[in-house]
Amino acid sequence: MRKTTFLFYLAIAFLIFSGYSVSYPQIALQGGRGLMRVQDAETVSKGDLYLGGFGSTYLKKSDGSLAKDYHFTLNVTYGFSSVLEFSSRLVLYQDDQRHIWGPIGDTELGLKFRIPISSRLFNLALRNYFVLPTAPIHNVAYEPLSWDHVTWSPGVLASLDFVDAFYIPFKLYANVGLLDRYFRIHNIFGESIDQYYLGAGIKLSVRNTILFWEYYTEQFLNQKSVPFSANYQIATQGIAFVGPYNLIATIAGEINLANTEEQKRYLGKKLADWKVWIGLTKYFSFRRYLSELAERRRQQRARMKELKKQQEIKKERISAQEELRRMQERLKKKKKKKEDQP
Repeated sequence: MRKTTFLFYLAIAFLIFSGYSVSYPQIALQGGRGLMRVQDAETVSKGDLYLGGFGSTYLKKSDGSLAKDYHFTLNVTYGFSSVLEFSSRLVLYQDDQRHIWGPIGDTELGLKFRIPISSRLFNLALRNYFVLPTAPIHNVAYEPLSWDHVTWSPGVLASLDFVDAFYIPFKLYANVGLLDRYFRIHNIFGESIDQYYLGAGIKLSVRNTILFWEYYTEQFLNQKSVPFSANYQIATQGIAFVGPYNLIATIAGEINLANTEEQKRYLGKKLADWKVWIGLTKYFSFRRYLSELAERRRQQRARMKELKKQQEIKKERISAQEELRRMQERLKKKKKKKEDQP
């Protein structure tokens, strides 16, 4: 028994120290660097573009019929600079439990700003995104809460990166933020449907493989009668692979941790007990083109500066020649005047 335990820990240590973080960051379901729903405080590099698709499924036999839920989302992430990241998410398909073919879902647009700090271990960021109610039907079954008004969500992200600090392929994440489900300037976070979210996660990178686990919950902000256990909360564990052609494949499974009976009573719908997610992200880098563009602009500015300098030298030369000509004319006049005197 002791020998087996020793070999197990030895295998874990080998995995940890045999390699560390992969070249391309994992992109979260909502876009942006992260796990599935938990976000990383780090941003993608300037000029990097990530285009990803995620699909989920849930099946359950109930009362002689098959309950199902399918979902497909498309996300885009782009790095404007080393500290600013843009992300968007469009739900292209979701079951509404009413039609054979489900409609589109909501659209999310967000910015993440990483606060520049000197530590390689700790990263802190501010995330701000809006949810646009593009879905024709909201708050459908088996999905988290959604609303038919613009949602505003500010949040704070933190991460501990042991890769850069200690060369250990290990990262920790923590997220906290608010969800104003009915965004109005005169009544911010004042509605009964407003929420706050909490998230925490862990990631282990072994060469081109990423193992991750996360916990995420959305809790009502102004409904004290709703117990913590009745709110939306899930645990997700998964694995991601960095493959050829700059592709990142993700397979994950999530489990509903809340009290399902309480959820149905307070949310008025059934949430999925589990879901399986499959994602594929394509990475594009425009850094070389941006560098070439910056270099061309630098050379153009240098040429303009040199041209301006040459024009100034030419202008000074012309001015000096004109002054010399005037001096020669004055000397001629003086000489002629002196010769004309008796």
